[in-house]
Amino acid sequence: MSIYNFFKRNQKYIVAVLLIVVFILIGRFIATINFIELKKYMQETPAMIGGVIFASLIGYISSTIAWWLCFGQERKKTTFIQLFTFKHVGEMLTIFNPTGIIAGDGLKATYIFKKGIDKKEGLSSILLSRALLFLSGIFLLIVSIIYLTIDKISHDKNAVYILIGVIAIGLIATFLSMLGLHKKLYLGKMVEKLKSKKGFSFITDKSIISAYEVNQLLSDFFRYKNGNFIAAFLLSATQWLFGALEFFIVLRMLSVPISFPDAVTIEMGVIFFKTIGAIIPGQIGLEEYGNKVMLATIGVPSNEIWLVVTLMRRTRQLFWLAIAGIFALIISKSK
Repeated sequence: MSIYNFFKRNQKYIVAVLLIVVFILIGRFIATINFIELKKYMQETPAMIGGVIFASLIGYISSTIAWWLCFGQERKKTTFIQLFTFKHVGEMLTIFNPTGIIAGDGLKATYIFKKGIDKKEGLSSILLSRALLFLSGIFLLIVSIIYLTIDKISHDKNAVYILIGVIAIGLIATFLSMLGLHKKLYLGKMVEKLKSKKGFSFITDKSIISAYEVNQLLSDFFRYKNGNFIAAFLLSATQWLFGALEFFIVLRMLSVPISFPDAVTIEMGVIFFKTIGAIIPGQIGLEEYGNKVMLATIGVPSNEIWLVVTLMRRTRQLFWLAIAGIFALIISKSK
């Protein structure tokens, strides 16, 4: 039995065990909190949450513009405000629905089809925006790891081996990006060859077709709409950067001497943890643990600060979830 089949068959049990372990660890953190110190930090929360929500709003706008750029002439059939509402409702569904991206992007597709947008063009725009978000996230993750490693090397000469590993990962990621953008569709061909290899039996014919489709879309977008591609890529990266700004705002208001590159490192590390726990609705527990690990990584071990950061991020999430509910009602009542 392959690892994939084992995981698929025992998914519920694996998730349950994972949640139990994570909540035990989180319980240990909370048990050591100094509530007098926590009370002092909580006095800053009203201003914090305002800054966090504003930063997230700009991030959502940036990613919506990136999606808009992925459309061709079909973008004239809808407005930016409509795209923003469609995207926001879809993304909230992605976070809290066990089927994740499939559910969220499927809902976005349903919405834009009802606006009369060509199905092929609409699906292409959704796939492109998702691929660019992934590529920009990988890019920032690698930059963050390099930043952390170089900072560590200044204190530990043995960390040079880690840097070599990071450079290797960076080269592999660059290589895969080149495959994805090449006109000969090397990424799709690579996935097709992997299917015949031992241990990759989980790759289906449908997965191969999807790989070729995404490869073709990225290649055409990069070759024929180079300006839009670069702009959409940068705007996709901007969404991640404004997510990092949330950490920066909260930690700065708690008098933590953090730099913005530190905040980007925390954000990308937390995204990694959330990706691992994508099958858990809302990534409950995994995101909190990711916050703790990444704060400790940059030298902020305080459990009080961790709890404030976690509360601010979850409050922001609940706020935008409520907004998504309002948007969904408005969309359902519109023609």
